Amino acid sequence: LGTFAVEFDPEVYWPVILEAIANGASLAAVLRRAGYPSYEWAKRHLRENPELRRDYELAIETRADYLAEQIVDLADSPMPEGLDSIAAQNWTRTLALRLDARKWTTSVLRPRVYGSRIDVTVENRISIVAALAAAEQRLQIARQQDAIEEIDITPTDATDAPERDS
Repeated sequence: LGTFAVEFDPEVYWPVILEAIANGASLAAVLRRAGYPSYEWAKRHLRENPELRRDYELAIETRADYLAEQIVDLADSPMPEGLDSIAAQNWTRTLALRLDARKWTTSVLRPRVYGSRIDVTVENRISIVAALAAAEQRLQIARQQDAIEEIDITPTDATDAPERDS
């Protein structure tokens, strides 16, 4: 038995794939659907077509926004009624995993919007190496000043002290 290649029309499949991604699905999940092309097919098309790559990146941004909105919906979802304590704990754990997965995914897909970061702008950017060098220079200056202004603080015996006129 030989293998045969199935031809998939990119103009038919990509709009559906991109819409599914924008609605929260991963590329891998969409391509697992029956009758869909392989993951390799999709990645090859993305490498070879810059316009498709841009559309894919926009779909990913939209997916991140969609997942971020799901975070609020999930967090606000009430616990189902009638759960015993073990079922309630399992529901809570499952919900926490779903929330964490979405938080992580949004922060990776759109780090500038949803990621944890510290903004460093040109105005407040510093060089750690330069800051350390400046601190070392200040320390050397302080040591030199201390050497010049040294005072003899050796304890003396009261008998060695000069007499005072009272």
